[in-house]
Amino acid sequence: MSAPERAPARRPVSAYLTWAVPVVVTAALGLFEIGVPQLWRDEFASWSAASRTLPQLWAMLHNIDAVLGVYYFGLHLWMAVFGQSATAMRLPSVFAMAATAAVVALIGRRLGGGAAGLAGGLVFALIPSVSRYAQEARPYAFATLFAALATLQFLRALERPHWSRWALYSVLLACAGAANLIAVCVAAGHLLIVLWDFCQRTVRVGGDGTEESGRSLPGGRLAPEGSPLLLVTRFVVSVVVGGILVSPFVIEGHKQQGWQIGSQASPHVAQLVGISGGLWQELFSSVPAAVVIMLLALAAVVAAPDPRRRAAACYALAFAIGPVIAVWLISRGPTSYWTFRYMLFSITGWAIGAGLGISFIAERARRSTRLARLTSTVSPRFAVAGVLVAVVGLVGLHDQLALRQSEAHNLWSYPEMPSNGQPVDYQAAAAVIAANARPGDRIAYQVSDSNHYQVDTSIAYYLRGKPIPPPVFQAETQVESNSLQPVECVDPSVCITGTPRIWVVFVNHLAPDPFSALPYTESALLTTYGYQTQTLYQENGITVALLSVGQQSS
Repeated sequence: MSAPERAPARRPVSAYLTWAVPVVVTAALGLFEIGVPQLWRDEFASWSAASRTLPQLWAMLHNIDAVLGVYYFGLHLWMAVFGQSATAMRLPSVFAMAATAAVVALIGRRLGGGAAGLAGGLVFALIPSVSRYAQEARPYAFATLFAALATLQFLRALERPHWSRWALYSVLLACAGAANLIAVCVAAGHLLIVLWDFCQRTVRVGGDGTEESGRSLPGGRLAPEGSPLLLVTRFVVSVVVGGILVSPFVIEGHKQQGWQIGSQASPHVAQLVGISGGLWQELFSSVPAAVVIMLLALAAVVAAPDPRRRAAACYALAFAIGPVIAVWLISRGPTSYWTFRYMLFSITGWAIGAGLGISFIAERARRSTRLARLTSTVSPRFAVAGVLVAVVGLVGLHDQLALRQSEAHNLWSYPEMPSNGQPVDYQAAAAVIAANARPGDRIAYQVSDSNHYQVDTSIAYYLRGKPIPPPVFQAETQVESNSLQPVECVDPSVCITGTPRIWVVFVNHLAPDPFSALPYTESALLTTYGYQTQTLYQENGITVALLSVGQQSS
């Protein structure tokens, strides 16, 4: 009689808590007042695209935003089921960020053990920019998720470089690029690690000595499978395959780059380092949080108790810094992509590094007899780790609250304040029109600046389901022109016939008055016909003007 088979060993509960706790915290912060901030101009573009029929959306993608096509199609299907409210549109990003927190924790556990993973996941959850973009109806959370998954799969492929693992890495890299092409630069951090390991003639992947993280060798290293040259070869092939998979987005996006990116200035060295330009504070949406988290990640290199874990801390820094350097180098070419929210995915590296730093510092504290006396009821290790995680949360608390104000999303470069990143109260402007418009009124929108402010879309969104004055001076709407920019009338006089009252909606910092907000031919025609400003409704960052014939300004 054969012996009974032994049941497989169950994972301890702590193994699940390592990633589950960060998921809960990230989701809770992402859901907290998710519907309070108004949509901002980029989110209006998402709504404008995703609310179209599938044929209309497909036609639009041939003219603009092809690189966001996958996200728009997904949001279209989501809105068909869950509606078009700000909360409904943002929920997918919350789910993506919560999943990213789990991946960050798993990467941290792989590099430095369960405590490092839990700390890294919690640090990620507490970064203000994480909950800010968890409440964003744009694909940045998905780019961050797939970039983190690609990093996790990269570490798995380092441990056992089978082709199946590298193939999955290629797919995840392509998924990151489908969410945001710049997220493909996550491979730059992986390249730094591969080159370093090749120069050292070994493969040093971190872990806590468990079966899932590799077999320990003397000196704390893990047993690599294959030679370092094999590792380099398979990595390069995998990146090339990932690039091929995402190449349709690259080709189509290149054709549309004038619309897609705009005219970004080529960054200089001071911007790369963060001395000027606001790189680090914008990535974290908080100056104090950026300082504390970056210091913890750097401290991990110093506090690491052995060479293997010091190498793991350097890996985390490579994940954080490598992609930023890659984007900077690319942006030194003909087209600049130096936009900080495009590099949001790189903060996962800082969170992983900070988690390692907290774990290593707490490990050293465990050997302190003085701390043991002060924290007699709690292990010094857990006490120090808890305090450091709490500090990360506290230093970012002010920014967490600021990012949930009504007009906070228009502060797209928070805490920086450029002229085109000021608050705009679109909802109040729409309320003015809803309360004062009459049958027979027409409306004109400021559509200069390539319609980046989406003034017409904002009114359409906040007055959806309600009567809206028909647009004047428009030959084609956004939908009819298969774009995010309406087409103005060639001959404005034909469009204005029989229009007694005209509403003009414009963003304050782009125009001082309703006439200068419109193209010269249109404003000149209004002046010729005797239109004058009857009433100005000045809301925060945006003005609604009522023009009529023969009325004096009030």
